[in-house]
Amino acid sequence: MKKYRYILFIGLIVLIAGACKQNDLDELKPIQNTDRNVSGAGANTGDATAGNEIVKVPFKISLSGPATKAFQVGITFNNDTVTKLIANGTLKNTVILPAGTIDYPGVINVAFGSDTATAVASVRLSAIEANYGKNVAFAFKLTNPGKGNQIKGSQSNILVVLDTKKLIKESDIHYVSLLNGGGIMDVDYQKNYTTSPAGITIPLTVNLAGVPAGAFNVHVKLNRDTIATLVNKKVLPDNTIALNPDQFSIDTLIRVKSNASTGVIRLSIGWPVFDANIVANKRFGFVVSLVNPSKHILHPTKSKLIVLVEPEVNLDNNSYITGNGTGLKAEYFSNNQLLDFDGRKPDLVQIEPTIDWPNDGVWQAAIPGISHDNFSTRWTGEFLAPVRGEYVFWQNEWDDGSRLYIDGKAIINDFTTEWDKDSRTAKIFLERGKRYKIEADHRENVGGQRARLTFEVPSAGINGRRIVPQSQLFPAP
Repeated sequence: MKKYRYILFIGLIVLIAGACKQNDLDELKPIQNTDRNVSGAGANTGDATAGNEIVKVPFKISLSGPATKAFQVGITFNNDTVTKLIANGTLKNTVILPAGTIDYPGVINVAFGSDTATAVASVRLSAIEANYGKNVAFAFKLTNPGKGNQIKGSQSNILVVLDTKKLIKESDIHYVSLLNGGGIMDVDYQKNYTTSPAGITIPLTVNLAGVPAGAFNVHVKLNRDTIATLVNKKVLPDNTIALNPDQFSIDTLIRVKSNASTGVIRLSIGWPVFDANIVANKRFGFVVSLVNPSKHILHPTKSKLIVLVEPEVNLDNNSYITGNGTGLKAEYFSNNQLLDFDGRKPDLVQIEPTIDWPNDGVWQAAIPGISHDNFSTRWTGEFLAPVRGEYVFWQNEWDDGSRLYIDGKAIINDFTTEWDKDSRTAKIFLERGKRYKIEADHRENVGGQRARLTFEVPSAGINGRRIVPQSQLFPAP
C-alpha cells in the first residue's frame, strides 16, 4: 500500500512541474542583453515651474528599448545648436541663455528596465526677467552613455525653448531700482538728509520689486562728468558743481538682505565742504547709478538718480566758521568829533585787525598825527557771522560816544560825549556764514580814549564778551 502511495506522489509532482513550465516560466524569461540607442526626447516646457528665484525645466531622454542594465548618460551644454537655429530663422524672437544662468546635472541616470529618464535644469529667474517678452533658448548634448549603449547620432541634442510671458507676469519682475529713480532728488533745508557734528548724510534707497527672496549685492557708480552736461542742457541750475572725490563719501556696494526689499546707500558731505562754497552759493550735484546686481535685473529707467544738494542745507550747521579776514578800514578825523559831517576827508586811513583799544596810551602810540582829544573814528567793512543765533554786541568799553550799524541799521546809537555806558548793547539775529556790512563810530571829546567792540552768542554756546576777531572782519574798499 505504501508503495502505491509513493508512486502517486511522484506523479503529482511531475504534473505540477509540467504545468509551471508551460505557463509561468515562459513569462519570466530574462530581458535580452542588447545595447540600446539613446535619444534626446526634448523638454516638456509646459511642466516648467517658476519660483521666486529659479525656473525649473524638466527634460527627457528615451531609449530604443528597456535598459538591460542601469547606466548613465553625460550631458554637456551646447548652444551652437541654438545659434544655428536663430541664424537660419527657425527660431524667431529668441535669445540664447548663457551657460552661467543655468544649472544642470552632469549626467542622467537610467534605471534598469526603463526606456526613458528625466532630469531638471534650473534657470535663473533673472535671466527670464531680463528677456521678458521674448523666447529664451538653450540646448544640451548627450555624451558617453555607459554599459555599451550608444547615442543616436541624429538625436543627440535636447533643445529647450521657453516663452517668458507664459512663465511670469510683467508685474512680478524683480526690478532693482532707486527710490525716485529716473528723476531729481532735491536735498533742501531739513529735507532728505540727517545731520551729525561732522556733516550730513543723504540716504538713497535701493528698491526690489516683486516678492523678496535671497540676499543680493548691487554696485553704485557716480558719473561726475555728467553734471556739466546737465548744467549746459539746463536740467540743473547754473550754480551746480560736481564735488571732488575727497569732498564726500558714498557707499559703492550695497547688500540687500534675504527676504528684504530695500537697502540704503549713504552719501555723506562734511560741513567744511558747505562752508567752502557758501559765499559762491554753490549747489552740489551727483548722478548716482546702480550697476551689476548679483541677482535680479536693473529697472530700465529707474536705476539712475540725480541728487541736487541746496546750499541752504548749511543752515543746519552751526559749527564755528573761522574766516580769513584782515580787519576793518579805519578812518580818523583829527580835531573833529563828528567824522565827515561837513564833507571833510579823513586825516588817516589804515586797515586795523580789530577794534580793541583798551586805553589812551596804547591808542596814541599806534595812531601818530591825530589830535589827543577832539577827534573821531569810523571803522567800516563786513562781518562774517561765525555761527547762527542771536548776537549781543557791546560798546560799553567806549570812551566817548558810540554807534554800531549792521547792514545799515543803527543797533546802538549813543554818539554823545559820555563814556563806558553799560546800556550800549544790542541784540540781533544773524545767519551763520553770511557777511553783514558793519560800521562802528567813535567820538572822542576830552580825556582818555578807548574803544573795544565785543560780542557773544549765548544760543550757540559763545558765552562771555569777546573782541570781534580779525578772522571775521573784512575791510571796506
